[in-house]
Amino acid sequence: MKIVFYIILCISIFSCTSTKNNSDFVDLSESTILQSPETILRFEDKYPVSIKIVDSLLFVINIKADTCIDVYNIETRQKIKSLGSVGYGADDLINPTFILSVDVDRVLLDEGNLKKIVEIEKDDNGALLLKEYIPYPDSIFISSETNLSKNYIVGRKIDATNPNMFFVYNRNTGKTLKAKCPITLNESVSDYNYTFASIVALNEQQNRILVGMYFFDLIHVYDLEGKHIQTFKFSEKCIPDVNKNTKMLALDNGYSGFTRCFPTEKYCYLLRMIVSPMAEKTESMLIQTDWNGNMINSYRFVDNVSGQFYIDENAHKVYIIRNEWDADINEEVFDIVSFNLK
Repeated sequence: MKIVFYIILCISIFSCTSTKNNSDFVDLSESTILQSPETILRFEDKYPVSIKIVDSLLFVINIKADTCIDVYNIETRQKIKSLGSVGYGADDLINPTFILSVDVDRVLLDEGNLKKIVEIEKDDNGALLLKEYIPYPDSIFISSETNLSKNYIVGRKIDATNPNMFFVYNRNTGKTLKAKCPITLNESVSDYNYTFASIVALNEQQNRILVGMYFFDLIHVYDLEGKHIQTFKFSEKCIPDVNKNTKMLALDNGYSGFTRCFPTEKYCYLLRMIVSPMAEKTESMLIQTDWNGNMINSYRFVDNVSGQFYIDENAHKVYIIRNEWDADINEEVFDIVSFNLK
């Protein structure tokens, strides 16, 4: 009787694990190669990490600089203004990130030091300045991967003890819905927030949230009620093992995952990284999906790219940060470049 019970228990556990980790495989073998980009700007003394374009203005978030944000005229390539002194003062910034939005055409920043959602806007004289857009809701402070729509804020809460993959904050009711990762691991981990680190894209009109994962080669599709709809995997070894001793993901042999995303009305674009310990550089891809997670196009970068990118669907271009070694000055340099997606 005990043997029969044990067999039934094993079958039940296996069935549950298989269901949770079930996913559709996406073939990336026919990806388009992206090369010969146009160089927009070059930085030899700054470290750009995020970009956003509104009309003719290019907004660049830097680290390792006295000010966080530089604004350029993208047509003339001239700098217009620097914003956001780095510090802990009442009006200083520490680590701002662009808030993603399909339907809010503003330059919004998630800035934990001020505990505000900040907007970059023009005053009556046309000068650019930082201004509070809305207060930071207490229940989701402090967050990352923030998306904002008319009725919702979606993102990932930064908390080592937080087991959830993302949250959905209702701006009208003040209620927060929390969604856990649908993946079952072979061992418990010491830091679920780090292990299940995710990127998040929101489209309120289509009732969809797309979630990519830093260390898992997976994209998950949810609705705004937190219901898991589908998962897509991009390699056979899409879920890394867990080191039993450290309770951390075993990433020494390499991994693939998603580090940035960009939502538009019809599509979602995700930056996929393939990290190999034997390769000289990290391989990067751009995946375009619809809001049900179905792949539309996939692109493979020849260059080493990173950071928050921007998609201009009218011009069929992706603007992204590229870094390379400049032999003439014997230093690493960073460029903002554009690739044609036609």
